[in-house]
Amino acid sequence: MSMRSHRKSGTLAVSMRSHCYADGVPRKVDVEAQRAGIAAAVLRLAARSGLEAVSLREVAAEAGVSMGRVQHYFRTKEEMLLHGVRLAMRRMETRIADRLRRLPDEVGEEQVLRAAIDEVLGDHPETRQVIRASVAYYARAQENAEVFEVLFGDDAVLHDLAAHVVRTAQAEGRAPAGLDPEQEARVVWSLADSLGIKVAFGQTSSEQAMATMRYHLDRVLGCEAHPGV
Repeated sequence: MSMRSHRKSGTLAVSMRSHCYADGVPRKVDVEAQRAGIAAAVLRLAARSGLEAVSLREVAAEAGVSMGRVQHYFRTKEEMLLHGVRLAMRRMETRIADRLRRLPDEVGEEQVLRAAIDEVLGDHPETRQVIRASVAYYARAQENAEVFEVLFGDDAVLHDLAAHVVRTAQAEGRAPAGLDPEQEARVVWSLADSLGIKVAFGQTSSEQAMATMRYHLDRVLGCEAHPGV
């Protein structure tokens, strides 16, 4: 998101002031930035205390704005909650993408898969916050199709990567020929999701979760070096 800085000087700035704030809400603002700030407050509350804590009053206090400001940018609570879960998914996607960009150019797809999984299992505060908030949304997903789609509807790329890695290992003779790559991909990501939740809620350490995941992948794919992943 690019932020533009508009500089006004002297008389023009003074004459614009009452117009811009006529209704108590600045008109010349980056609307998406304002909505993102409120959505971030929703995310923090959901991660810390669950969706039960996400009320208009609590969100306004967490975001440091008035309740009227929250209502200005979100007409309904459902709209606000949806924006919050979308922000959570974007943050997780960004963290995985940043992790993959740091890999050496020559790494193969198996190392890419392992790196993506390790990010899900990491102990970075933002990763933990996103996972905890996502879990808080699970019940809401059962009654809200849009929330369900955000949480569960767009994992095809990661699934396909895992299935392709299994097929490659089979072609190279490292993985048993009888494995079903599609089923193995589901197992890999189901295990990663489960371990990620355990890490986020402090039930296991990031190191132990990564060790468990490596153990499983090594058994399925054959032991392959994965330095720094």
